[in-house]
Amino acid sequence: MAQDSNSVDQLYLNAESLATDFSLFPRREPASVVKGLLTEHQIEMALDELRDMEVDAYIAVTVAPTEESTRPGARAIIKALDVPVFGEVSMGPLYAAELKLNFDSANRRVGLITQDRAHASGVWGPEHHLEAARLASSYAIRSMPIVTFMDTPGADPYEEANAANQAHSISRLIAELCNVDVPTLGIIIGQGYSGGAIPLASSNLLLSVRTGVFNTIHPKSLANLVRRYNLSWQECAKFVGVSSYELYKQGNIDGIIDFDPGEDDQIHNLKNVIITGIQSIEDSTKNFVAEHPEVLDHYHRNLNRYFNPSEQMAAVHASSTLKLRTSPTEYPNVFGVTFRYLRYLGLRRRIKATTTTQYGRLADTEIPEGELAQRTHRERRSAFLGWLQDPDKVLYEDALNKSWKNFLDKRLGLGEERGRIAQFIFGEPQANFESAKKEICLVSGLHLYNRWKASAEDNLSALIQHLADTEISSYFVGTSEIKDVKGLLRALSASDDAFRTDLKQRFSYEGQKLFDLAFIEEKNAAYLGSHLVSELNLILEGDALFDEDRLDGLTVSDTTIDIASQFESSIPGNRRLLEDTLWSHIERKIGMSHSQNAQDVSILDVILDDDIRGDFIETCRNLILFDRVYENMIADLVSVAREANDTKTLPRDFIAGLVDKSIQDAMKLEAFAGLSDIEVQQSFSGWMEQLAEHSGCSNFLKSVEEWIRVVHKDKSDTLFVVVSFFFEKILPEFFASRRMGKRFEGRIEPVRIGRRKDFWNRLTIAYRDLLFNEFLNAENRSGRTSIDSILEKYVQNFEELSESLMSANPCSFPTFRPSIESALNKNVRPHGLITGIGDFITNDACYRAGLVISNVAFQAGSIDNSDCSRFCHLLVECAKQRLPVICFISSGGMQTKEGAAALFTMAVVNDRITRFVRDNDLPIIMFGFGHCTGGAQASFVTHPLAQTYYLTGARMPFAGQAVVERNLPYRCMLSNYLSFTPGSMAGLVRHPFSAEHDEGLRQIDPTIPLPTESVEQVVDRIMSGRLEAEGPIVVVSEPKEEDLISPVHKTLIHARGCTAVKLVERAKHLGHEVVLVQSDPDMESVPADMVRDDPKHTLICIGGNTSDESYLNALSVVSIAEAEKVDSLHPGIGFLSEDPNFAHLVRQHGVNFIGPRVMSMETMGNKSNAINTTMSIDVPVVPGSHGIVDSSEKAAEISEQIGYPVLLKAVHGGGGKGIQVVEKPEQLHRLFHQVTTEARAAFGNGDVYIEKFVTSLRHIEAQLLRDIHDNARVIGIRDCSVQRNNQKLMEESDSTILPEKWKKAVLEYAEKIAHAVDYTGAGTVEFIYDVPNDAVYFMEMNTRLQVEHPVTEVVTGVDIVEKQFQIASGESIENMKYLENGYGLEVRVNAEKAVLDAEGNVSFVPTPGEITRCELPEDDDFRLISMAGEGKVVSPFYDSLIIQIICHGKDRNDAIAKMADYLDRVVINGIYTNITLIRKILQDEVFIKGEYDTGYLPAFLNRIDAEALIREIEEASGAGGACLSLEMLAIDDSDELKVLSPSTGVFYRTPSPSEPEYVNVGDIVTTEYILCQLEAMKMFTPVNLNSFAAEDGELYPSDRRYEITRINITTGQQVNEGDLLFVIKPLVEEAAA
Repeated sequence: MAQDSNSVDQLYLNAESLATDFSLFPRREPASVVKGLLTEHQIEMALDELRDMEVDAYIAVTVAPTEESTRPGARAIIKALDVPVFGEVSMGPLYAAELKLNFDSANRRVGLITQDRAHASGVWGPEHHLEAARLASSYAIRSMPIVTFMDTPGADPYEEANAANQAHSISRLIAELCNVDVPTLGIIIGQGYSGGAIPLASSNLLLSVRTGVFNTIHPKSLANLVRRYNLSWQECAKFVGVSSYELYKQGNIDGIIDFDPGEDDQIHNLKNVIITGIQSIEDSTKNFVAEHPEVLDHYHRNLNRYFNPSEQMAAVHASSTLKLRTSPTEYPNVFGVTFRYLRYLGLRRRIKATTTTQYGRLADTEIPEGELAQRTHRERRSAFLGWLQDPDKVLYEDALNKSWKNFLDKRLGLGEERGRIAQFIFGEPQANFESAKKEICLVSGLHLYNRWKASAEDNLSALIQHLADTEISSYFVGTSEIKDVKGLLRALSASDDAFRTDLKQRFSYEGQKLFDLAFIEEKNAAYLGSHLVSELNLILEGDALFDEDRLDGLTVSDTTIDIASQFESSIPGNRRLLEDTLWSHIERKIGMSHSQNAQDVSILDVILDDDIRGDFIETCRNLILFDRVYENMIADLVSVAREANDTKTLPRDFIAGLVDKSIQDAMKLEAFAGLSDIEVQQSFSGWMEQLAEHSGCSNFLKSVEEWIRVVHKDKSDTLFVVVSFFFEKILPEFFASRRMGKRFEGRIEPVRIGRRKDFWNRLTIAYRDLLFNEFLNAENRSGRTSIDSILEKYVQNFEELSESLMSANPCSFPTFRPSIESALNKNVRPHGLITGIGDFITNDACYRAGLVISNVAFQAGSIDNSDCSRFCHLLVECAKQRLPVICFISSGGMQTKEGAAALFTMAVVNDRITRFVRDNDLPIIMFGFGHCTGGAQASFVTHPLAQTYYLTGARMPFAGQAVVERNLPYRCMLSNYLSFTPGSMAGLVRHPFSAEHDEGLRQIDPTIPLPTESVEQVVDRIMSGRLEAEGPIVVVSEPKEEDLISPVHKTLIHARGCTAVKLVERAKHLGHEVVLVQSDPDMESVPADMVRDDPKHTLICIGGNTSDESYLNALSVVSIAEAEKVDSLHPGIGFLSEDPNFAHLVRQHGVNFIGPRVMSMETMGNKSNAINTTMSIDVPVVPGSHGIVDSSEKAAEISEQIGYPVLLKAVHGGGGKGIQVVEKPEQLHRLFHQVTTEARAAFGNGDVYIEKFVTSLRHIEAQLLRDIHDNARVIGIRDCSVQRNNQKLMEESDSTILPEKWKKAVLEYAEKIAHAVDYTGAGTVEFIYDVPNDAVYFMEMNTRLQVEHPVTEVVTGVDIVEKQFQIASGESIENMKYLENGYGLEVRVNAEKAVLDAEGNVSFVPTPGEITRCELPEDDDFRLISMAGEGKVVSPFYDSLIIQIICHGKDRNDAIAKMADYLDRVVINGIYTNITLIRKILQDEVFIKGEYDTGYLPAFLNRIDAEALIREIEEASGAGGACLSLEMLAIDDSDELKVLSPSTGVFYRTPSPSEPEYVNVGDIVTTEYILCQLEAMKMFTPVNLNSFAAEDGELYPSDRRYEITRINITTGQQVNEGDLLFVIKPLVEEAAA
């Protein structure tokens, strides 16, 4: 067995020559060996048909079938096979199983790995590739042949997948499937694109179903790469040849199965292919071993390495995910090795290259003119002409309808004579008319712009043309002008005369389907008419149809001939010809007509109005210019980012330049002909100011933002918020400042952010990404990292190998050869890699090594087939000379213009690296730099056996931004950030050609990880046998908590509602500058008003609606704090105020957190830690086990000690499960087992603990203050026992029941706890007073301010918030004086109403909405913290607290009396409140006596007159208005009805995101059918027509059915009471059964 370690494996050496002529079926047709394949003759016939097809016809029979949503997927095919299935694995789009198949009467199992299109379209993420690799290894270990089904548009290229090492997982799967020692059979059953398909295609035999497609990337992505050549994706698909027949002809697949998914009658062909295909692989393998004795030598070498692994190899495999088999039972036999070897030969055979000497140079050639622009124009023009024939009805657009009626009304008033008083009240008629005209023009324009979206500029230009010459446009055919559309199409189908044949040929590919008789019968007349009109109108405006030769034999009138010559446009003559020649199916055009019926008035009728038309043309021009400004701003977002990052403003010069450029762009359009720059600018500035003042401005811009994000998918959605704000505020202010000569600030302060989580942090990241992109693109353009610079710096005595190899251009892709010619003319190598051997020089040594260097000068270093050959030849040469290989790779991926052949480059190079490292015990060192992406990244750069490093600043995604239609943040693709992701790389290295590179990165992001090693150090270390790299570092200093304590000057307040009111008021009183963050709904709140117009303070919108979209976004809060340069942050109450991670994050960024130390928060925020801490200082806690109890015997012992009743509680309990009261000892054993069993079933864990069950308790709190100088003061207690569902309703500054001894003890306990945890700031320690047992227990500590803190302030005179600021500033409270004076009582006024639940019990539901009247009397004995006010809206997204009312009295009875009197004087209308309930409590004898516990409020609600309470609350709200009637809901001039929102809330069309909509347009519903849900304050209310009541009962008659004709709101949108939700139409029918 002993062998010379320096000898070379002959099998490895011979692979390149053997692959040239390799075939599994030498001299035989595959169909004769593998049963179920098409024959060569059948394939040639299909190819002949494809060659003659037009592009659209080609797409229809190749690409389109694989994209049909109804196409059966892998599971349906497996079911149709009807064989036993075992060991199923289902993981979303990955499905695997073992199939039992009959091989010549012997049953064998086959491992099947498939992409399941039923989930995520078959798109795999990293987890799926890794699972597939595990499964492949598992099947191979059990000697099971592997079959793979490919059906995917590609691997997941998006942010999460990139961040999780998607490229690495693909490379890992390729390596596994190339390396398995069993037969592998790949079958393309649908789509087979990109890195999603190639791993499964790395097989011994690759086949396809008839309509399978396979290519490097989807043709749409390929079209993105060659967009400048005007090629459509359809053309790209045909050029590369994606069909199975072309793939076979190209040599990229081995056969075509006579089967397609869904053809169950042909399923036997698929089954035969699997069985005979595997058998043919096995037969070929047997023959190869017999004919090639070097296989045995290779196998002996493998055994030798298995018995005697080198230290280097052991280290490589220890760090790799591609593991060697260690068990002799699992170790491959000689046939297994041969399966692997023949697989490589088959893959290598597909690689084709030529040489520069064989390449025939061409004279200058023209690239074929593409049809992308023509297609785009046709599609848009067709849509516009379709709109002209069926414009939007004014009736259905509320804003449009209202503006139109106002315009008509003001026009009618033009003739009125008005006196001075009437003019003062109603306005001057002419001015009113001009204002109404401006309004209707603006509203109509905004409507059309958002309707046409990305086609707006084209359509608005076309509309200007139409308005300028309506006579010509009137010749277009309308659907109503075609008589008997089916008859016309049948006649055209049958006609074969020259004219009509020519006419039919002018129809598009899709349009020509209209002449298929079966299609005519299948579709209804409306559908056919719509499509026919679209096609005819495109023909009308094309070339003239008049041709005497073609018209020979047809009757054409003299009038038609006259019209054809009379008009400059061909449209009238063409229309007339159609009228003459289409058998009178098209009505004669007689004049122009417009809608007269108000119900039928369209927007086209509006803008054609003689008084409006001229002004509307100007509106169209302004919208076109608006579009240009928008696009130009997006194109220069990097400038916006730079200004925003530096100054948070957009300077005047930038905006002026942006506007001037946009005007110059627009002036080139025909629509602006004859206008001067000044005229255009003046019109646009006036229009922008009008838009900014328009009530619909923000909604318009929000709509634009939503659809334009789809157009610019590569941009972060956060940037569009800034763009919207620019148009809403900054640009109008810019124009106004110019007009009025005022100072212009241009501050970027977006106020309507929408439902975007973590907006400000993501905006900061988006700004940084734009700057990273600019910086790194500049570095790439510098050309510093090139072949020459790398060779000059590191290599001596370089000898290039295979330098003459180049791509054979196997698909003859039209843009590829000119690129090759251009490169050759410039003496640039026309391929992506150079390879050779040289002396690699480091600081300490010189190594003879093979070198692979990317040639970024050609096609961004894309790897073609010649590069694959070049790489393989180098590895053979390095194996001969026993040399390591060092690679410097920057590549855009595989050479997509080579079609499917390029994909096999990935598998071939990947396999050769595996064999090079394993069979030759030699290292490969990879250095990725620049753009390292696509197939290069996902095959060999990330190979599991390579030592992969990336240069700092390298971009390393699986797929680059050019082909990914979604924003890719740099955090998911920049080597520096990914260096901390496990498995992403061996290490990060310094840039060898740019010493200032890392400093440039740090200027953009000071926290970016940076390298610590150089290229030379890495090479020296690996060559010495050490693989462990030095980790990257983050150069950032984290301040200590104590270092941040300093006087507060500028503070960020992170709070809302009443809390924000209190904090803002106190901070302003103390002279601090305030930065207040508020969510979208809170931007009009009372606390926002307190800072909005004060230049000293700042209001920032944090975005979002719900808490997790806004106030819980810690990183956004910190981003704002940094940008605003605050010195401190007050976390408020709730949200993040008790999160130690947030406190740490704030301090980590150099901002003083106004609150306790992180350690204190962590200790007291964890219940277990808090109890252990308090027990350790002898503070009593609720008696119990204080740990898990593992037996009922132990439980009985503990229960005896603490006394019955006790609570058995599951450790992981919740939702009422896993908790049981035990009243008596004899119940314990049974209930213990019951709880443990229930907990184990419900939570997977049966652990329980025991607590004393307190049967009657009062909720007591102690208010704590402690400074950094160890001074602690507990300034009073509070009783918060009036509560419902653990929500406090009233708080008192003392307790009516707590004995003095326990009051004193509570104060002492709170101080002991504060000292024990080194607490600083304000906090509250909560206790339970066990009434029956006269005992006090620690319950928990709130490490923040409490809502009820003011009730302590009124009796002590201590301003607790002021003390918080002072303590945070480092001041001492040692000399703080306070005396308790009188009694304090606080009540919480909530926006809620009482209702009866299903059991008849009183419950409360939140009632957000607008406050229409608010009277809160001033009184010296009262403090109010209020977010209520007339016109203020109570949001549905947060808690319902709107006012805290705090009363001071000389004693408790005095405070109760004063509070009752005060509440009698409070008036709040528009919403429901709980004031009525509070007043009843204040009059209740039980409450007045003070002898109650925490069960008081539920008991009180059970003993009062619930219906009277509900009625009084409703009366107090002032809601007793007129009831709705059907007449009020009827839509003018229509039989339709409105459905209005019954309350304020958030609108949802579905029960959950994964479920279908309740209703869609066209659905027929009854009054009981749920239409939607409204959410308010986390409560969901279903809405149906029965939800509405009229004065005499039901509003919508329940004996009728209704059709949904319009849905006016989108899911997630906030609605107010009375907003239009739906339009419905009562059906004219008999009463519903």
